[in-house]
Amino acid sequence: MTIELKPEQERIIQQQLANGHFKSVDEVLTTALASLPHDRRFDRASRREAVRRMIEFGERRKLSLGEPVTRQFLHEGHRF
Repeated sequence: MTIELKPEQERIIQQQLANGHFKSVDEVLTTALASLPHDRRFDRASRREAVRRMIEFGERRKLSLGEPVTRQFLHEGHRF
């Protein structure tokens, strides 16, 4: 695929590379494309997966809505 960029677009990409924010044009484009809205079906699947992972995390940590979860995590964080 051949893509033609407007001069302003190319300037922005070159500026990002020069500033060290990205290592390649591919990385700039990948990041930019990731910020685009996704298909709603994908979003629903992502949300379901995130909820599943949160529930699994809570079960592994033996957490419930009744516990002072934040306090427990703060205490755990101080140990390290």
